[in-house]
Amino acid sequence: MPLRRRRSHYQQLTKFERGRVVGLREGGFSFRDIAERLGRNVSTVHDCWQQWSRESTALRRPGSGRPRGTTGREDRRVRSIAVAHRTAPAAEIRAAVGTTVTQRTVTNRLLQGQLQTRRPVACIPLTPNHSRLRREWCLARAN
Repeated sequence: MPLRRRRSHYQQLTKFERGRVVGLREGGFSFRDIAERLGRNVSTVHDCWQQWSRESTALRRPGSGRPRGTTGREDRRVRSIAVAHRTAPAAEIRAAVGTTVTQRTVTNRLLQGQLQTRRPVACIPLTPNHSRLRREWCLARAN
């Protein structure tokens, strides 16, 4: 066995594909036929079937990544605040949630809901008087 496994052994199947693997296998198809139909490796299909045979479930097991810092309720609260207060920056949303979340978490939760965070204004917008004075200054030096 090689020292390093090929990345092709680690393909992930969607819920729908896992259901298709189980259905096709119960329908009498071989692992090779199923893998060819789905465009996946035979080993991936075989592993899915083995899990179904052992555990009677085709769901993905939880990964080894970092646990989420917010609950589903807090995620919904972040999104509802962002929709209700369209001009609120991420820092204000973070303060309104009530739990300790980072601004990056707020940004990520909004992006998951197809929303964007509001960034603070980089400079103060010019007043009409500033605009007039600036235009006069430019016109005086244009000649």
